[in-house]
Amino acid sequence: MSIGPPPTKQQYNHSLPGVYGQFGTGAGVHAFYLQSALTPSQLDWVSLISDLRGSERWPVRDLFQRDVDNERITESLLPYLQDEEKIKFFNPLTLTLLPISENDESVLSQMPMEEAESTMQEADRKWNFFERKNYHRLRWVKDNPEYALLEWSDTRTKLVAIDGQHRLSALKRFWADHEARVHKDFRTWRIPVVIISFRVGTRLNKPPSVLEVVRNIFVYINTQARIVNRARQILLSDESVNAVCAQELIQLSHDNDLSQPEKRVSHRLPLLFYDWRGEESEKRRIHAPASVKHVEEIHDWFKYYVIGEEFSDEQQIALGITPVDPLKGAFYHNKLNHADSRLLRELVLKELLPAVSHLLENFTPYRSYVAELRRLEREYENDGQRDLARHAFYELRFGTNLAPESIKPDVQKELADIKSKIEQIKKEHLNTLISLDIGMRGVVCAFGNLRRCFGNQKWLEFAKWFTEALNRLYEDKWLDLRSSRHRKFLHHIAVDHNEEIANYRLEDAEQALGAYLQLLVAAYGQPIPEAWKEDLLDRLWSRILRGYKKEVRPQLRPKHPEGGKLLTDAVNKEAGKLTGKQLRRFERELEKIEGANRRQGDDATLSGN
Repeated sequence: MSIGPPPTKQQYNHSLPGVYGQFGTGAGVHAFYLQSALTPSQLDWVSLISDLRGSERWPVRDLFQRDVDNERITESLLPYLQDEEKIKFFNPLTLTLLPISENDESVLSQMPMEEAESTMQEADRKWNFFERKNYHRLRWVKDNPEYALLEWSDTRTKLVAIDGQHRLSALKRFWADHEARVHKDFRTWRIPVVIISFRVGTRLNKPPSVLEVVRNIFVYINTQARIVNRARQILLSDESVNAVCAQELIQLSHDNDLSQPEKRVSHRLPLLFYDWRGEESEKRRIHAPASVKHVEEIHDWFKYYVIGEEFSDEQQIALGITPVDPLKGAFYHNKLNHADSRLLRELVLKELLPAVSHLLENFTPYRSYVAELRRLEREYENDGQRDLARHAFYELRFGTNLAPESIKPDVQKELADIKSKIEQIKKEHLNTLISLDIGMRGVVCAFGNLRRCFGNQKWLEFAKWFTEALNRLYEDKWLDLRSSRHRKFLHHIAVDHNEEIANYRLEDAEQALGAYLQLLVAAYGQPIPEAWKEDLLDRLWSRILRGYKKEVRPQLRPKHPEGGKLLTDAVNKEAGKLTGKQLRRFERELEKIEGANRRQGDDATLSGN
């Protein structure tokens, strides 16, 4: 008696034999798989994520391996496959079955319910099977899981690569070129694959979505085998509080840009403001055109300045986590589970992000930059090349475009022209400090610290007060290095004696530009407690003094060629004198600003202080 797979039923138009296996239940989801192999011609059954309809519109946190590095394929993987002298071997491709909507071929958001494991008798064989009717069925001979058969309908299910996209792309190209390249043995290849699928193990009220499950599998595979770059780790993580904050902030722009132009919130930062995709070529980061801040920087703002280190007491206070809060357990165990992550996203969207968004959207240089970007897009969409412009702006936002092949070269020309104009807009609307990381690090540091100074005011109320005062000091050129009057106050705070940017690291802001801006915002807005003011001035004293010591030492060395204590004492004395002089001038300016506000009677105040 021979054992083999039974004939396929008509409702499934693809089938693949292999070995069946399964894992235990996690997060209420049961994973099962088929180990098998594909012939080169069967590679056409497998899609890349970028091939899926609407994948460019997925939320930012579902960005798993969308972009294929064609340079890597052309220069590395294809030559490897084409070289007849090389022994060929590579790890199995990891594929998954994604349920597809019958209407528009988009991935279903929620997993269709899988029937419980069942058995069936067919001739002299007994089969166990799972079936998601009309989508796919996986069956295996009872007590002989090495005899299994996966069946699926390609109108309702897509076989998609979630790991090994570059290998898959190279193999597909190699097969397409096969006839011309006379690789006679390629037809005999069997490409190893592991096909993963999932079923809901328990009837949860809110089971994970299809993309959430696939994302988690992707993250685990890639963090175990090859570390995903930091940008993508941030966008994919459900377990980091600061990563969730960064994801949801960028998602606001993502959702807005997916809306029709007439329905977009005009002042919201456009998606192209963020370098959010984390693209790389040969392990080198590719800077997204038109972007101002990359995802790592946004994450670090939350970590260093806004809410603090992961699961710290500071972070709990910033988010308003109380002993009875449903998220308290997550902070106790220093870990977010699936349900915690959802609760956190709701909290962040309701309380924190309206404040952070208000700051970014209403800070004068960013507001004017965004207004010009919106104007530029309208200008292009109203000219005679509207379709080209629409595709070009789509690529700026999402990294790809949906233009027909016939006009793609023209789209790229339009895109190059748009990029050039955006760079010019940047130069016009973002001054030196704000265009560099140091500028907004100082701003966001002041934002987070002043809120703590004022007793953790309600986020949005505080953001409105802070942004109004910030804009006033910005308009008075306190952050403008081109202003000779104000540049001297930034000496050894943001610029050193060699005219180079100083104190720009994330941890430097507390002692330098962040402290400087806290004092100015308070002067323009509402005076802070004297103890806070003295502490901030002490921080500036230490940082400025250190800079002057470096500046005056070479000047004083000829007067003290013997060096040693005499030179050190002279350096300390001169540096102290210059530091005191600079800070006394700065304090007098702060007093003038405070006095003017009192006389005008228009200084903004925060309630409860």
